Amino acid sequence: MYYHSLVATQTGNILLLVADWRSSSMYHNMLRCFSILFFSIGFLFGMWFKDHRKNAYCRVHGLLPLCVMTAILPFLWPNDLIELPIIAFSAGVMMKTFTSSQIENHPFVIFMTSGNYRRMLTALYYVIQGSKDQKKYRCQAVNYSFVVGSFMLGAVVSALLMRFIYIKSIWLITLSLLTIMVYYSSEVKRLGLKKTNL
Repeated sequence: MYYHSLVATQTGNILLLVADWRSSSMYHNMLRCFSILFFSIGFLFGMWFKDHRKNAYCRVHGLLPLCVMTAILPFLWPNDLIELPIIAFSAGVMMKTFTSSQIENHPFVIFMTSGNYRRMLTALYYVIQGSKDQKKYRCQAVNYSFVVGSFMLGAVVSALLMRFIYIKSIWLITLSLLTIMVYYSSEVKRLGLKKTNL
């Protein structure tokens, strides 16, 4: 935890606040409160933004704040009280932008893996148990395994990069976001989804 806080999982921040209230520094607790506040503001802004969208490219626009912030962050003078709120706000916007994301009609969460992990285990249980709709549960198990595995791989790679290139490891996020934005935009254009994939 670079900022001694989480930017996207506010339940974790609340638990850290409660668990560390006496032993943690007031500065770290303030960062966690800022994260909760600015993530919430970003999420609410994301709701407003989503309600006023005009075309399918709004999802790309929802990624821009986080993409720009992660791109310029290594060049800024280090200041947690400025960086963390901006990243938390951007994460809130992105979280709302991609709410209701699905893989083959099955919902998944983009920022955390707990719900995805639970769904993966549930699907695996039904596959092992031999439930009637084996094809459906196998497909779910594979899809959620990819999501959970990708999350874990991203966390490990980020941690390793952090040891060698420190804050510049955040450019992995920038690169991922740019890839998603380009791919999504090209698919919207190719499939003619500009007005329908809202």
